[in-house]
Formats: sequence, structure tokens, C-alpha cells
Amino acid sequence: MPRKFKVVWVLCCICVFVAFVYLSAKNRMQDIDVQRQGDIEEKERRVEENKKHQELKIQFEKLMGEVRELNTLGKYDQAAETASRAAGMNPKNAEAHTLWGFSLAKSGNMKGAYEKFDQSSRLDPNQTKNYYFWGLALLVEGKNEKAIDKFENALLLDPENSRAYASWGSALNNLKKYDEAIKKLEESLSHNPFNGPAYGVLVDAHFHKGQYQQAWEVVARARKNKIIIAEGSLKRLSEASPEPH
Repeated sequence: MPRKFKVVWVLCCICVFVAFVYLSAKNRMQDIDVQRQGDIEEKERRVEENKKHQELKIQFEKLMGEVRELNTLGKYDQAAETASRAAGMNPKNAEAHTLWGFSLAKSGNMKGAYEKFDQSSRLDPNQTKNYYFWGLALLVEGKNEKAIDKFENALLLDPENSRAYASWGSALNNLKKYDEAIKKLEESLSHNPFNGPAYGVLVDAHFHKGQYQQAWEVVARARKNKIIIAEGSLKRLSEASPEPH
């Protein structure tokens, strides 16, 4: 091959190679630009989603706060309606169903309350408040054995829950298991000596056992902690055994 053609052939090869490199680089830059644009759009989408999530979270917490306030004010029908909205906004939130159940129970809809408590326990089986409220609803209906099961579940999760011990003691007192009731009520007061309801039931349990002196001792403990015992209980106790001085 003549030298002239060799030079031309080499130059052609170089041109092809340079063109190939150029086009490859150009395509690579285009791919990078597309990827960069995609990353920017994805970042913007995530920011927007996070913003919406935060807004929904704020709205949800606001509704939950309203539910608690309405329950405190005794407006249970309104509390139940608000709780249903909160649960609709966040269906997997166990506490929303618990508060909904509590509101329904207070408004007299026990069947609906039990459904919500059960649903809450399925969403989160480790929620003390749910078992406690569930037990209270059962206690109100006189289903003492079932109520005890719920209080026991609550205490397995929170062994120092004074209210659960007191409610358990109240259920035992209703079942006329006075010795067991006294034990649970004393456990309640050991965790919280200012648990008012526990004193009242404890006085009644001692009264039913004919332990009038012990009942008056409980009254004295209550008064020391500025806890008021129901007049009916005091009157009945006074008639059975005058208050010691």
C-alpha cells in the first residue's frame, strides 16, 4: 500500500475513533443530565410527600387532642365522632381506636366499644391503656371475670399501674372475693397512695368481711391523704361500728 494511502487510512481510523469517543461522551453526558433531572424530581417529590405527611400528622394529633378534651368534658358522643375521623385518617393507629372505644363505652354503645378495643389490640397488642379501658367497660356491665382478664393483661405490660390494680380489686369485691380484693387494692395503694377510688372499695371490702376496725384505719389513711370517702360508705360503717377516737 502506498504511503499516501496508509496515511489517509490512519487518519480515517483516528477520525472514526475520535467521533466514537465524542459521541460516547455526549451520550454519557446526556444520560447524566437525565439522571440528574430524575434525581431532582425524585427529591422534590419526596419533599412534597414529607410535607403532606407532616401536615396529616399535625391534623391527626389535633384530632386526638380534641378527643381527649371532649372525653374530659364528658361530651362522649362528640368524642366518638371525632375519634372516628382520627381513625379514618390513620387506620393503623391503635390509640385512635382505643379512644374511640372509650368514647363509645361512655356514651353507652358497649358493642361498638368492644369492637374498637379488639381492633386496637390487633393493631398493637402491647397497649396498656386499651386493656385498662376495655376492662373498665366490662366492669361497668358487671362482667367481672372478663374485666379481670383485661386488667391482668394491662398489668403484665405495666406492673406498676395503680388504677389497674384498683379496678381488679373492685371486680373481685363485686365477686365477693374480699380477701383477694383487699390484696389487690393494697397493691394499688402501694404504687399510688393518692388513688381515691381504691380507698373507697377497700373500706367496703373490709366492711363486708366484718373487719370494721381495719375499715376505719383505711378511712384514716384516706383522710391523711385528703381523699374523700363516699358518705354512704361512712354511714354504713358508722352504723355497724362507731368511729374509734
